[in-house]
Amino acid sequence: MNPWMIRLIVLGIAYVVGKEVFKSDEKFEITDDSNCDDLFKKFNQTITIHPDKVANLRRAHNTIRDKVSSYFEDNTNLPIPTFFIQGSYKMGTVIENRSTICDIDLGVFFPAHPGMHVESIQNHIKRALTGHTSKGVTIKTNCVRLNYVRDFHIDLPIYYIDQYSGKTFFGSRGYEWEHSEPKAFIEWFKQATKNKPQLIRIIRYLKAWSDHTRTKTGKKFPSGLAMTLWAIQCYEKSKRDDVAFFNTATAIMEYLHNKKTWNAILPVPPNDDVMHRLTSTQKNAFYDEIGNMVELAAEAVSASSQSKAVTRWRNIFGKRF
Repeated sequence: MNPWMIRLIVLGIAYVVGKEVFKSDEKFEITDDSNCDDLFKKFNQTITIHPDKVANLRRAHNTIRDKVSSYFEDNTNLPIPTFFIQGSYKMGTVIENRSTICDIDLGVFFPAHPGMHVESIQNHIKRALTGHTSKGVTIKTNCVRLNYVRDFHIDLPIYYIDQYSGKTFFGSRGYEWEHSEPKAFIEWFKQATKNKPQLIRIIRYLKAWSDHTRTKTGKKFPSGLAMTLWAIQCYEKSKRDDVAFFNTATAIMEYLHNKKTWNAILPVPPNDDVMHRLTSTQKNAFYDEIGNMVELAAEAVSASSQSKAVTRWRNIFGKRF
């Protein structure tokens, strides 16, 4: 049986193979004995960044702000930028990956057009932070990356705010400036998840599954941002986190199955498809993996005991579960 049929069976819907319509007689029931809600919530704590790392991150942010601001004041005619923590850290969906290295975004915002190429600004930021860590500074297409020996690395994307329109523009090496609203995305996320703490946990579980599976298989997966957009679109709540995860993951798989062209479109400018970097082969490989995961999750929530369910969940999330 194809994994995507599981949900149709749960709902009692006929499914089509070729030209024939089938109605499965196979019984599928979510059991009380499989309840792993408490273990899912413990897992959520397991994949939460340790408070010591959070404290180190805050200190790092403050130091970066001071060094970059002082450098621009002393060495350039550019306006002093402001800074904005963005991405999964700001949304509360950042997780402790198996590598224990977290990706943190600290936006650098200029109050007007800098009047300088993005590449030149990146070089200034690199000079401002050179020597700050033993791992050094790397210039990438979309940001300047400050590398730390452990715990995290911090990416510094560059923006300016147009004085007349109030629009925000993002700068990338070789492409210069495009309209982008990272602060608006954070506000959209807050509204979409308002009073839905379970949804935020589901996003974190999906990212933990992705991290475990990518590490195990070496396959390229959709970004955490894509997972976030799909989870918000397909979220199906439950009194149990394990069931909500199963329902939401299955709904995501259904969405992917029914779409002729996969995408995950940002709801704010630049309104682009965050899946554009994945090839068709990589997308198909991911579809197979999410199908395998949903099949295991179905076995978990229908198990006759919690211990049997845990075996399936550990296949999905790894030994940390």
